[in-house]
Amino acid sequence: MKYYLPIHINGGNRGCEAITKATMDILGCTKEQLVVYSSNIEIDRSLGLEQRVTLVARKQFSFLFKVIRKIRNVFVKEQYSRNLFTYNYLYNPFLRKITKYDIMLSTGGDMMCYADNEVIYTNEYLYDRRIRTVLWGCSIGEENLTFRKLETLKHFSAIYARESLTKELLLKKGLKNIFLFPDPAFILKAEACKLPSCFASGKVVGINISNFVSSEDGFNTLFGKNLIKLIDYIIENTSYHILLVPHVFWGAQDDRIICNLVKDRYISEKRISLLDADCLNYCQLRYVISNCTIFMGARTHAVISAYSTCVPTVAIGYSIKSRGIAKDLQLPETTLVDGVHLINDQQLLNAFQYVNDHKLEIRKHLENIISEYTSQVWEAKKMLDSL
Repeated sequence: MKYYLPIHINGGNRGCEAITKATMDILGCTKEQLVVYSSNIEIDRSLGLEQRVTLVARKQFSFLFKVIRKIRNVFVKEQYSRNLFTYNYLYNPFLRKITKYDIMLSTGGDMMCYADNEVIYTNEYLYDRRIRTVLWGCSIGEENLTFRKLETLKHFSAIYARESLTKELLLKKGLKNIFLFPDPAFILKAEACKLPSCFASGKVVGINISNFVSSEDGFNTLFGKNLIKLIDYIIENTSYHILLVPHVFWGAQDDRIICNLVKDRYISEKRISLLDADCLNYCQLRYVISNCTIFMGARTHAVISAYSTCVPTVAIGYSIKSRGIAKDLQLPETTLVDGVHLINDQQLLNAFQYVNDHKLEIRKHLENIISEYTSQVWEAKKMLDSL
């Protein structure tokens, strides 16, 4: 029996790397038994994935395919129907390798929080062939559900929800075979690496921001105003250093775009640094984050690194995943900021001040519960064995 991961994408998003590496540990299988579809094998090799999984290069678009797709799109208007043509081309060569003795793990965490996509396509393809499939470590909000998603959710052999709010929603929708375990990445260990010089100079606030909660167009948005007010306060009223921590490096989603805007605005400020994160893998980034006194993060798996190493954290969330994970860790809502639906320009600062004032209690709380919470992840293997 083999396990197949068609939606790993690549480790340019360190969250994708984290899920795949943690899944290796959970399964405890051989390299040959875990087959991962990669859209960028060079990145995944550089992150050490090839040492423990079998990487299969995702099919590249040919010139002929691009021409045919362009012509087809003139006649096909509905977006998902358009996408089916692409999914067929990209995924069928990989999916055809999967047999009735194997299991497909549909990873990606929040892939079901966006438009109808390849999660549906890959699951339906295998469901029609009576092959077992598991939605692996997911978060889904009420606002994300569509008819197609609800239908394909019924067709998974099992659904592994990574926080209780998702489990409650799916049960409410009448779905079965729902299992609750923490996100797989909680089990990963930090890997020591050289720390930036700011750690030698004093205490550090790590900040991770993404274009999902901010804008690369400057600081005139409400989020931008929140961010500037937060940074100005830290510089003017505390002795903390600020370390900007990119976590995703994909094209338009590249966290460094926003980080560089911040760095340029404070070009002469010596207490603001930008981590050279591109050369670090997920577990090394976790080590850097673990050394922060406080962490503020928009990327879920950056926040998970902070939680798992007991760093007092503000989650700059924009969906059910942030609320659900914080709830299951019994953290107060004052440690959460919805970066998309802000009301005023003080919310990030208010959350920082709360966490700064209560950092010792928050750290102690996490130290008391994180071991037992994380240990639940290993139960996911028993769930797979029962299918």
